[in-house]
Amino acid sequence: MRKRLLVLHAVSPLGPDEAERLVRTLDVEIAFVALTSQMTGGPEALDRLAALGPVVGVTEAAELVPAALEFAAANRVDGVLASSELVLAEGAAVAGALGLPHHPVDAVPALLRKDVQRERLRAAGVPTPAWATLRGQDDIAAALRAVPLPAVLKPVRGMGSMTTFAVGTRAELEDCLREGQRAYSANPPQPGEAPVFQLEEYLGGDHPHPADPRLDDMFSVECLMFEGEIHHVVVGAKPPMAPPFRDAGHIVPSALPAELHGAVVEMAERAIRAVGGHHGAMHVEVKLTADGPRVIEVNGRFGFALPLALQPLGYDYLTDAARVALGERPQLPARLTGYSMVLRRYAPPDAREVTAMSGLRDAARMDGVLYLVPLLAVGQCPDPLRPAESVAYLLGARARELQTVLDLADRVADRVHIEYRTGNAAVGA
Repeated sequence: MRKRLLVLHAVSPLGPDEAERLVRTLDVEIAFVALTSQMTGGPEALDRLAALGPVVGVTEAAELVPAALEFAAANRVDGVLASSELVLAEGAAVAGALGLPHHPVDAVPALLRKDVQRERLRAAGVPTPAWATLRGQDDIAAALRAVPLPAVLKPVRGMGSMTTFAVGTRAELEDCLREGQRAYSANPPQPGEAPVFQLEEYLGGDHPHPADPRLDDMFSVECLMFEGEIHHVVVGAKPPMAPPFRDAGHIVPSALPAELHGAVVEMAERAIRAVGGHHGAMHVEVKLTADGPRVIEVNGRFGFALPLALQPLGYDYLTDAARVALGERPQLPARLTGYSMVLRRYAPPDAREVTAMSGLRDAARMDGVLYLVPLLAVGQCPDPLRPAESVAYLLGARARELQTVLDLADRVADRVHIEYRTGNAAVGA
């Protein structure tokens, strides 16, 4: 009898193509409970998912668990996969109610909220930067006593670097908190989510990647947990963040020397144990500092662009995550050959409108470019507080050598010319 996977679904790397591939590879049945208000692709994507299996659409997150349990009452379910951080809590609740493996419900707060996560890391003895929670302007004085400047201001629950600010003075903190809370309240990741922010000590970035100074001092550690065992998928390197703190993508594998690779992995494992991850994907961001690797954040999901980065190297991360959700051990990648990059190029923070764009077609023909997708068009207005809405293009590239794939990204950036209107004038990028 074929197993059935129940996917709690929202915006994620798991689109119709990926779902079709995992159904074919694993020879399973699939069903979806989809948060349609938080999906990309519109009715066409839903129709393609429905061609693979039943789709139950809901418009509010509160409807996900009842709808999933109603489906499970009438249909056998062998595994539960939350395809997005937006539905992680609901996935844990459904799996728990059905007695199926997943990250446990009591781990979810630490996987979704940075304040809870920092407390658990500190309690477990994992080194953390100084931090403080801000619910409003009245909390600023206490926060500044706890956290030295410069610092980073971010929501305690956020996605994709939304409403994240670099703060150097008290006046900047007051302005950024005011603007951040306004923008967050207007479009929270979940309806009704309070605009609570966290001020964190900035961990300086004077530790370039030993293999190439064009790479950042940040790394992503990707794992699949199986009944409490940590199975390492890959450590990925990262291009430098776009200002102020926008994640610019991934390069896999990391090209770290063995000793430093081991230190990064060890720190990630400590963080995973501290937050209580148990079964499913884990994505840990680790930064190099003068005091050694330090954890930036821990997530109970796959890194958003990591499946895209790993696919050209022959490893289907999403299908392996589905395999684990169905109670089967992961089939981890063999030694990866070559390097793969997924790169986001952002509009400048002061860009207000795209006024011209050229060179994309020529750049897409370069040897080693897998795809070059424009995500902004002439006339569109980037949103500096929602980085996902200010990505000018997405580049996928592959090469045998690390330096070659980084050179290719530089050549694409030189070939693609984008002009923007700022507050005062047009600028090129």
